[in-house]
Amino acid sequence: MSKKEKPSPLKKLLKAWSAAGAEDRQAFLDLVSAEVRARKPAPATPALEPVPEDAANLIANGRYLLPSTIERVEAVMRARKLSPSGVMAELGFSSRDASLTRALAMKAALRLSVIAALADWLTAHEAEG
Repeated sequence: MSKKEKPSPLKKLLKAWSAAGAEDRQAFLDLVSAEVRARKPAPATPALEPVPEDAANLIANGRYLLPSTIERVEAVMRARKLSPSGVMAELGFSSRDASLTRALAMKAALRLSVIAALADWLTAHEAEG
């Protein structure tokens, strides 16, 4: 009697992909693209300008991150080798919360509590770097 062959991780992933809905597939693609962008080496640009004292007021327009804020967050993520889920965990939110991933990849809205925590996190980690 032969043993049944275990499915490879790739086959498991393909099966899960075919069973997933359109929203789940898009969330997965957003997560992967944000993590790929976070791992890219920083482009050769001059040093970032110093962070102004009122950085908390300048990181978002309402509930949407400014493009300059997205660049700053991704630069810190690259320097610290963090994924968006790692940043969320450092901010005190669930690492399974994909809202930061969507905000970075698709410019989606964030909760105001996440924006406030992200402002403090950016200030602290840009000062380190």
